[in-house]
Amino acid sequence: MKKSSASTTIQLHLVSPTKYDWTNVANAIVKGCYMPYDKARAIYVWLAEHIQYDTSYTIYDADTAWKKGKGVCQAYCELFYRLSSALGMDVRIISGHGRGRENSKKGIENHCWIVVNKDPYPAKPTPFPEVIIYEKGQEETANIQITKGLNRSNAILIEPTWAAGMVENGKFVKSDHNMSWFDVDPCWMIFTHYPKNPLDQMLGNFMLSFEDYKRLPYLHPSYAEYGFESTDLLSYFIHTGSCDFPKIYPNFGNNLEFVDIPIASRLLPNKQYNICVMKKSNCHLAIVNGKDFMLDDEPGTKWINDGTKWTVTFTPKRRGTLSLSIRDNEKDTLYHSILEYKL
Repeated sequence: MKKSSASTTIQLHLVSPTKYDWTNVANAIVKGCYMPYDKARAIYVWLAEHIQYDTSYTIYDADTAWKKGKGVCQAYCELFYRLSSALGMDVRIISGHGRGRENSKKGIENHCWIVVNKDPYPAKPTPFPEVIIYEKGQEETANIQITKGLNRSNAILIEPTWAAGMVENGKFVKSDHNMSWFDVDPCWMIFTHYPKNPLDQMLGNFMLSFEDYKRLPYLHPSYAEYGFESTDLLSYFIHTGSCDFPKIYPNFGNNLEFVDIPIASRLLPNKQYNICVMKKSNCHLAIVNGKDFMLDDEPGTKWINDGTKWTVTFTPKRRGTLSLSIRDNEKDTLYHSILEYKL
């Protein structure tokens, strides 16, 4: 590592060498797109639809991922880097740590993702370079590219790997085109991604330590669809030191918005709690605790509707789980868990 005259450490980032000219491929992918933001979105969508995660964990570079149609996070990011760089876009690969729901408590793993300027204007020059990008195996002879500093006020965070899907029991399960990981709010991103360069948190003057990050619960950016404010949640967990949050299932944000829920993963039997939601569709709700059901449409229901909000007061009795479940009247005959607690 070298230090600049401004006493700032320059990060070295290795990119695998390529034998391809990516220009024609990149232009075909972004056809009809004119702004960097739209081009980045087109590349993101293309990668999610055409590249699978490599469960053998052997494909790390863009060339092999292009040929085989699969790769690990480094391959996804190198593909994104090659395609966007061929279009003259200001893009960098961020290295750091990531965690998914299945390993949120223990398995914080090495990971990488993307940051790209969304405007066509170049970043303002900085007194020192932030990143030196060179190709593996060519450290001595490579034509080194030195970035002049990212214009973070015009940059967006992108997670191309998780957009494609996830690995369950050793098998890749493709996502149904998950846009939650494009242009991610930095306050949502920090719940799952921790960059080596603190500036890449993109949280302004509010930067988290790695120890703070490890204490945070796993929160998915899709939770914003339920009305959660990322800044409020981040501030709550940082200032309370809590790492507790109930289990929430995504994909029901079009049905309802949470107004007030217990912020904890566990509830206590025989203690009174409230849940308040705002319905956004023609749906029915139920509190399920073992064999105990509280339906919002049953005679004598304990649900209260004031015209816009639905509120229920309940006292769980049975150990195990308690869930808020939903039935979309237009689609379903069964209820699906949307919010789940342990007792």
